[in-house]
Amino acid sequence: MSLYERMIADGVLLLDGEVGGGLRKMVPEQDTTKLVPASILLEDPEKVYSLHLAYIQAGAQIITTNTYATVQTRVEELLGAGDRWEEMMTAACQMAAKAREDSGKNVLIAGSLPPLHGSYRPDKVGAVEELLPVYRKHVALMAEHVDFFLCETMSTALEGWAAASAAAESGKPVWVSWNVLDDGSARLRGGETLEQAWEAVAELQPDAVLVNCVMPETLEMAITSLAQMGPRIFGGYGNGFTCIPEGWTVQKGGIAALGKRRDLTAELYADMAQRWLDAGARVVGGCCEVGPAYISEMHDRFSAKLTCLNSAEKVWLELNQGSVSSQASTELFMLNAASTSSYSSTNMFSDLSARSCCAGHKRPASLDEIAFHK
Repeated sequence: MSLYERMIADGVLLLDGEVGGGLRKMVPEQDTTKLVPASILLEDPEKVYSLHLAYIQAGAQIITTNTYATVQTRVEELLGAGDRWEEMMTAACQMAAKAREDSGKNVLIAGSLPPLHGSYRPDKVGAVEELLPVYRKHVALMAEHVDFFLCETMSTALEGWAAASAAAESGKPVWVSWNVLDDGSARLRGGETLEQAWEAVAELQPDAVLVNCVMPETLEMAITSLAQMGPRIFGGYGNGFTCIPEGWTVQKGGIAALGKRRDLTAELYADMAQRWLDAGARVVGGCCEVGPAYISEMHDRFSAKLTCLNSAEKVWLELNQGSVSSQASTELFMLNAASTSSYSSTNMFSDLSARSCCAGHKRPASLDEIAFHK
């Protein structure tokens, strides 16, 4: 049984926080006008490593690859570096893997699959025939480096389906996270309800469904909707923006145009996250303007609820993954297992239900209607 399977089996999982925003804060003010999360992978990738490590040290159990901004067309348009796109993608994955290895902790790596034509813009999503080939290229470059794929900030049902479908073809687990309006409607920015978005991806069998990059107050309402849909795992991660104006793009005012809330302390954010957990959420974390201090506060607050592998399980995982091979380590594992009261050999060695990789899935017949519902 893999580390991923053990960690999602029960308990709460703590995601990291903002990645792109955290990297922008690491560079001089005059340099923040360019596509920093992408350019930094060429100019100073160690900063990406440092941010991942900071989240792990804060208690995050999942770190997300710095691939949200590395869409080839955007890299070419804003940096003129489209020919170095694969280099950026590889560096992003390597920095996450290095941070995990150096931390010595059991941490999952989520491969970020972003909107291809900018965040919060359902009008720019495009046709599925355009989306699928691009997402497949992202997945192909990342698959060997990540534990699962996180399709995040999806603003329409079609966008979520396209990203999830490409990810599922890899055989890796898939999580889907939608972006909804901050108006209390719990509707995606494309107009669909969360239930319609779920119907679009349900046959792909994602392991988790989330809502992200919304106000924490919005997330509380969205979590209630997710709970009623019946997914195996659900949750979310909010932002610290004051608002997201309609039609916003990074070229029109930049991140500064979204503002930063002064009232949203780490303590207040954790208070809100507690309510998400009370509603049944099993995954919490942070998005834009929610950094390591917020993750640390949630880790300290929710430590008793977080997924925790006991010593026997940790040794078994190392043996299973080839990190430990000596007879002495095998004996240590058995000794630890026998002495751990909560240990169950049935739970340890039983396989989870076989996962369908969903390769070759056809677009659901109802998806066109769902995608353009208003």
